[in-house]
Amino acid sequence: MMSLTIAGTAVLNSLVADLSPELAAMLLASVIGGYTLIGGLGATFYVSYFNTALIFVLILMLVVEVFYNPFNNPENPFGSSESVFEFISCWKAPEEKMGNSGGSYLTFFSSGGLVFGIVNIVGNFGTVFCDQAYWQSSVAAKPLQGVWGFISGGLVWFAIPFTLATTMGLAYLGLSSAQGSPLLTEEDVMKGLAAPLVAQKLLGTTGEYAMLFLILMAVMSTGSAEVIAVSSIVIYDVYQAYICPFKPDLKDGQCILCSKFLRKQKDNEDGQLCDCKSTAKCEACATDTITRVKSTSSVKPHYTCETHGEYKEYQEHLLNYKNWCIVICTFLSVPLCLFCWAVNLNLAWTYYFTGIL
Repeated sequence: MMSLTIAGTAVLNSLVADLSPELAAMLLASVIGGYTLIGGLGATFYVSYFNTALIFVLILMLVVEVFYNPFNNPENPFGSSESVFEFISCWKAPEEKMGNSGGSYLTFFSSGGLVFGIVNIVGNFGTVFCDQAYWQSSVAAKPLQGVWGFISGGLVWFAIPFTLATTMGLAYLGLSSAQGSPLLTEEDVMKGLAAPLVAQKLLGTTGEYAMLFLILMAVMSTGSAEVIAVSSIVIYDVYQAYICPFKPDLKDGQCILCSKFLRKQKDNEDGQLCDCKSTAKCEACATDTITRVKSTSSVKPHYTCETHGEYKEYQEHLLNYKNWCIVICTFLSVPLCLFCWAVNLNLAWTYYFTGIL
């Protein structure tokens, strides 16, 4: 989330004239929190499909412009992979800083690249296994579709860094070589401004809008998932479990609805066991569902089921608290973003820090 806000704020601040970091951070927060609060987890699925499709279209547009130059843009010195290679081959890399063999950007013998690869692999493995945003998506999906979805999604994801980062990175080096000097300072490169600059140089206003939409789409998809993840942990893993549980005196093995044991106990063989029906087979729950669906009031009727009604009311209260938590987390992302901006944290440092951590 921190890397996301830093990158988004830096790109918006560079693309939009006279846009302050405060306004950029508030814009990102409103975009993330707006549809997340309205649509919840379901919105993240549907909007992510649209966002990802749009991101791929924009990436393909940039790739075609760099390597093919179909409209013979005079501002584009490339037009083929051979021309990109020629420009980069005569542009020397700072060997002492990056560790590139022979001072070349085209070599695989790079100590800096090796360190980045290790941090990237370790950090992303940790993210996938530990990040609540991934867990909630996998839990919400059906097992069969979820497995194939994660496998195909992981394979498709490689297209984004391999096309966008490689294409825009090589194009930036090629443009710097054509000019004879770096287009950006090292500090600006570390902020992630190379891609917006290349899009602006090659496509003009169209490139600026393309990068603006690309960043907003990425921020919406990832930011909403992270906000929901944090809110779910706070409400369901902390508040529900430790602060205000449904039945504080409930013991292990007891039904959460009727407080009776689910299996016979050694010290109480004759005790009455739980006989609660599931909500799928409960006629009272079906009646409550129909009544609430037909209700046109903004305040839905209370549940009348004697078995499940109280627990459903409790879950609705938790859902309301979660919505408020989403709002709070979204607002807290603004000072977090401004703090990172004030202490001059760049995207590269944040990425390495989170990966090592």
